[in-house]
Amino acid sequence: MRNLVFVLLAYASASAYAGIFDELPDLQGKVVAYAGEYEQITCPIGGNYDCLKWPMDLYKTKRGQDICFKPTRYISCSYSCKGLIAIGDDKMPYLYTIENMGGDVKKSGIELYKCPSLY
Repeated sequence: MRNLVFVLLAYASASAYAGIFDELPDLQGKVVAYAGEYEQITCPIGGNYDCLKWPMDLYKTKRGQDICFKPTRYISCSYSCKGLIAIGDDKMPYLYTIENMGGDVKKSGIELYKCPSLY
């Protein structure tokens, strides 16, 4: 019984603080360059690239224009990655993703890359 009370209190505390770390208001005033799914791309083994120099955590947009990028903070995607790439007055691109737990929007700076040919 004591464990059940502890779990309920922990859950109530977590939901009370949900939204504190939400970075959605930072999106206001920025221009959205891409909205949709993106995927991680790995070095094609046996291809034209030195996989020891391949950037870790390289992602590519799935639809429309090919935008390849590397986020400056770790991104965790469970089944699919979805987000927005937006550019503000500082001309720097940012990735906004919705976290699976809590639904908060998280912001990460990104480095843009020329998308490699995987074939």
